Amino acid sequence: MAYLSLSRSIQACRQLTVSAHSNFVPAFALLPEEKRQAMEILYAYTRYTDDLADKPEEEESAGDSTESLDRKREKLRQWLGALESVLGKPGEPPPPWEPSSEESFQAVAQRFPGCSGILYLPALKMVVEKYAIPRESLFQLMEGVLSDMEPKPFADMEASEAYCRRVAVSVGMASLAVWGTTVPLDSEPLLRAAAACGLAFQWTNIVRDLREDYRNGRIYLPQSDLAQFGLTPPQFGTLLGGTLLGGGEPDSQQFSRQFSQLLSYQLERGGRYYRESLPLYGMIHPDSRRTFGLMWHYYYSLYRKIVRRPLLVCGEARIRLSVIQKASLWLRWRFLPLPTPARMTRLKSP
Repeated sequence: MAYLSLSRSIQACRQLTVSAHSNFVPAFALLPEEKRQAMEILYAYTRYTDDLADKPEEEESAGDSTESLDRKREKLRQWLGALESVLGKPGEPPPPWEPSSEESFQAVAQRFPGCSGILYLPALKMVVEKYAIPRESLFQLMEGVLSDMEPKPFADMEASEAYCRRVAVSVGMASLAVWGTTVPLDSEPLLRAAAACGLAFQWTNIVRDLREDYRNGRIYLPQSDLAQFGLTPPQFGTLLGGTLLGGGEPDSQQFSRQFSQLLSYQLERGGRYYRESLPLYGMIHPDSRRTFGLMWHYYYSLYRKIVRRPLLVCGEARIRLSVIQKASLWLRWRFLPLPTPARMTRLKSP
C-alpha cells in the first residue's frame, strides 16, 4: 500500500510536526538536513502519542466522558501494540524487516485497524535504526502518557521525578542519539546532565500549567510539598482559582503566603535543574549545539519569566514568551557565534 511507504511516512511526519506549531520546530531548522528530518520524525511520534491522551475526541458529547476515556485507552493500547510490532518489545530484538517493507507495515495495520499512527512508523523505525535511538526511551514516554489517563497524586518528589523522566528525560535521550554526543550516550556525566535538563524543562511546564492541570484532575507537585507548606489539595486548587489570593480574610491571607512559599520552593528546585543541565551543552556534537542552545534558552527564559512574577500561574492566560522574545532567541542562536561550554553558564534570558 502506497500510503505506508517510507517516503509517505516521512512526509506525514513532517506535516504533523509543522502543523503542531511547537516552539521546538524552529530549533530543528538549525540542524543539518538529515538530523532535522530525524527530529521531525521523532517529534511526530511524541506529538501523536500525547494527542491520543490529551486531545478532545471530536465525537465526544456532553456527559460521555467515561466512554471517551475508554476510547482513548483503547487507542493507546493499539498504538502500543503497533509500536511493539515494529520496534520489538523492550528487551527483545527488533523485527528483522526493513523500514521500506510496505507489506510488513500493512500486516501491522491489519492487526491494529483502529491505529492511524501506523502511518508514522516506517519513518520512526528508519530513524531508530539509523541513529541507534534507545528503544526504551520511546516506550517510557508511552508509559508516562498512559499514566496520565488515570492520574494519581504523587506522594513525594521521587514519584514526581519518575514521571518527569518518563515523559521528558526519555525524549531528551532519544534526541541526543540523533544530535550525536562527544561522550558515550550511556556515560554517567551525560546521563546526569541530560536528566537535569529534562527535569528542568518539565518542571517549568508543571509550574506554568498548575491551574490547567488541576482543572484536568492532575496535581504533579508532590503531596509532601503541599503538606510541607500547610496546604491540602482543595486549598491548593482554590488558590489556583484565585478566590483566596488577595482576599481579606485572615485565613485567606495565610493560605496565600503558604501558596507563594510553595511556588518559590518549586522555582528554586527548577533553578537547580537548569544549573545542573549546563554541562550537557559541551557534550553535544557541535553541529547540533545551536538547536540545543535555542531549546535550553527558550525554556530558561520562560522559567525566568515565571520567577519574576510567580502568581501569573494563577491567571487564565497561559504564560508565554512574546513573539519578539522568541525571534530574538532564534536570531541569536542562528547567527551569532556559538558560545563555548564555559560561557553557557553566563547566558541570561532576554
